[in-house]
Amino acid sequence: RNMNKSTMSFNRLTAWNLARCIRKKMDAFVDGSAHGHRGAVDILLTGCEVSLWLAEQFATDLQKALPKLNITSVSSNKLLGLYGQEMPIPAIGYPMSNKTSKLVDAIVIVVSHSGGTFSPLAVSNLFNTGAQVFVVTSEWDSQIGKQLRSMHNEDDHMLLLFNSRVFTTDVGLRPAEPCSVSVAATQQLLTCIFEHICIVVLSNQHYRHASGAVITEHDLRIVERCNQDSVGALEEIVGVDCYGNELSKEQARAEKELRDAGRVWANHILENARAYIMTFIYIVATVVSGYPIASGIAKAAGLTSSTALYFIRFIDALIYFYLPQINVLIIRLVQRRAMRHRMVGRTVVIADIPWVSQAADAFLSKIFAVSYSIAGLNVLSGNPADHFVHRHTHRVVRGSLIVCGRPDGRLSALTSLEASCCLSVNQASSIQSIGSTAESITIGHNPFKLPLSARAIFLDRHRPLFLCEKMLDQIDAESIRKRTKLDLSMGGQSTSRRKRQRAIVALEDPSEHKSTRSNVLPTLVSQDINDLWPGMKKSPSLAFNHDIESISEGKALPETGAKSRSTGGALQDRKLKPSVTPSNNVGKRRSSTALLGAYTNLQKDNAKEESLDCSGRIPLDNLIESAIQERKWTDSVRTLFAHLDKSGSGALSKEEFVAGYHKLKPDLSIEQLNCIFDRCDVDDNGSLSLAEFIHMIRLPQMDIAYMILDPSIRDANGVIQVQASNEAYFGENVMKGVSMNQFTQNSALTGATKSQDFSQELYESRIASLQRFVAMTVMFHQMGSQVERFFRRLTFGLLGYRFDRTQSIMRIATTASPVSGADVRERLRVLQMLRKIYHSVHIISVAYIRYKREKERKRLVVLEEIALGRSGTNGTDDTSLSEDSSH
Repeated sequence: RNMNKSTMSFNRLTAWNLARCIRKKMDAFVDGSAHGHRGAVDILLTGCEVSLWLAEQFATDLQKALPKLNITSVSSNKLLGLYGQEMPIPAIGYPMSNKTSKLVDAIVIVVSHSGGTFSPLAVSNLFNTGAQVFVVTSEWDSQIGKQLRSMHNEDDHMLLLFNSRVFTTDVGLRPAEPCSVSVAATQQLLTCIFEHICIVVLSNQHYRHASGAVITEHDLRIVERCNQDSVGALEEIVGVDCYGNELSKEQARAEKELRDAGRVWANHILENARAYIMTFIYIVATVVSGYPIASGIAKAAGLTSSTALYFIRFIDALIYFYLPQINVLIIRLVQRRAMRHRMVGRTVVIADIPWVSQAADAFLSKIFAVSYSIAGLNVLSGNPADHFVHRHTHRVVRGSLIVCGRPDGRLSALTSLEASCCLSVNQASSIQSIGSTAESITIGHNPFKLPLSARAIFLDRHRPLFLCEKMLDQIDAESIRKRTKLDLSMGGQSTSRRKRQRAIVALEDPSEHKSTRSNVLPTLVSQDINDLWPGMKKSPSLAFNHDIESISEGKALPETGAKSRSTGGALQDRKLKPSVTPSNNVGKRRSSTALLGAYTNLQKDNAKEESLDCSGRIPLDNLIESAIQERKWTDSVRTLFAHLDKSGSGALSKEEFVAGYHKLKPDLSIEQLNCIFDRCDVDDNGSLSLAEFIHMIRLPQMDIAYMILDPSIRDANGVIQVQASNEAYFGENVMKGVSMNQFTQNSALTGATKSQDFSQELYESRIASLQRFVAMTVMFHQMGSQVERFFRRLTFGLLGYRFDRTQSIMRIATTASPVSGADVRERLRVLQMLRKIYHSVHIISVAYIRYKREKERKRLVVLEEIALGRSGTNGTDDTSLSEDSSH
């Protein structure tokens, strides 16, 4: 939160310093002085265990957003083994080596929540030769922080305060070894750093092209809005608000369901201990009294036959032999749990995206690290969209416990991912023996329970709808409206039907009834070009409606729809939460398969699949016709390009583009055209080539709208800052001219949803995954605390233990490392010398290249002057010869 406030903080100072390093590196890319080695690393993230897994996810997201930069994450142990030893330790199975990777001038971000882990501390000391080392830690005064503050930078004489390199989560020292709060805080801080790096790159058009930025300002606004609204979701998951006040039962529904699931699984783990106690009590009671249960009943009944007594004693022997199993069955019957699970130690399998599954695995395994063997637990983890089935389904037995995090499949970019996760869970749950299988729990946002899962925990959606969700809601509302049309015309209506109709009416756009005027969103294609290629009429970039008058006049679009939520706190967020939401009252509850089919049908309906005949084959005539039409369209675009190119240079200057297109499209202002030109000038040479012009013409309509409608990334003070979106649903500003009935009729909306795919992926990797991790820690904490409390209460504290500790006690001082740091000091001197040598060689090489170019230029000038001088001399000789001949 410090990074989003106008007040000064150490995080803001560090972010400003990080931005300086980013700009310095991007300037090197722009002017061509950057290191040309293919293995040169631009941004390096390192850490150990949980910190490394968070850094890996951060590096993955940043690499997708800025694909031309080389962003990688490496374990601190590998870096220490490769660069901190006299005899390097080869990283077998990993591509990094001294020859393949160049870390010169790399921006290094060390992620270590404790700030004292041995390997990251040694790495920070190892790379402590430049000004581009940063750390993400729990507090400002950590060991790595001290190391970085003591760094002597010859190139920077700024004060220590303004040369801050420490990002802090401000959660303080967390001595507990199972990581929960520290993981959530680090993930949140890395999200803020991700937004800051991206907004710095996007603030400069040269940086944007040099990095090949895929992310846009609108994507960042969506992520920031979801990030701020996520505070309310986390409060409901843990049952406490940000001020420490407990929430009501209605608000903490998710927390109650998670703790209930944790209690059930704790009972699974404790059943053997309880059966052992019941067995002990039975044996002591029957042996001391001399009356086992069968013999006692026989004697009470007056049975005296010797033959019968032998049979009764045989029954008592069987009872003694099967007594533990009998007690387990009695416990399950009383607690109403599954009766046919195996009566052995339990195994918990965690399935989610890599960082969540690995961090939750570490949390749960450390909670049960010092538990008694009779209440022990085996923990496994895997990615349900990748290797979960291959690694763990052959281990599934009756009573295996599976918890799977499901992505929000209601988002079109995540639908297929959720379908893969659900398929993995169904495959594992379908393995049956004696009519029983594994007990699986799913945690996610899509409110649909899998038929084979034992329990489904749904997390509330604390964010606006994406455009794809809005489309499905309108389709559902339209289908309900058609079904209830006859019922509404009748006098007698049930209360539930009237409520449904009011919900449907609430979804309708009031402007739909006030005006039938349909405006067109800004387009860069003239109507005559559209007519040449009918296929382009179905393109997502040509079928939007929008109030173009407000855009061309440069007016700010008015707020419509629901009142925007406050971005300050979760209490305000809950107050502004509407009582009737379209997705909960009108939209259908769809499975991941149904959602996948719905989005596929939308794409097919809009594409119309004209290239396929009734038999599913591709007619050759249709392909030929499509190729001809596309060639005609391309020729028309070439003609338009030649028409705008007044100078005939083969490239459009900004003046030619703006002057020509302002006449063709007067609805676009000169400022908007300048903005579009700057964004589409990929090589940044001040002109548009034919390829760039064609690419611009093919841009989806939504991308063009965001170019000219998104507000400035600078606040009132001129500071670069990510502003949260204030839309009622994401995409509202560019869809204000579209009436509600057009959501189901306008084929261009399908293409519009594609522009939000990357922001949906970032929402899953940065926001939704964090909510699922916190949910898993709440559930696992309930399991561990209930197991520990059972032994403590049973023995009046004698057999109690601390489940926040493990046998290794790693979080007390520093985590052990498999790599020695004895050679770091000597290697540090070597690296400092090598860095100076590399820097000197680089400067000399650049200067020598410039010298050769200047020398070649001067040589050409001299040759040109000599050639001109000879031609002048020859001209004079010819004149004298002609005069002589005339005489």
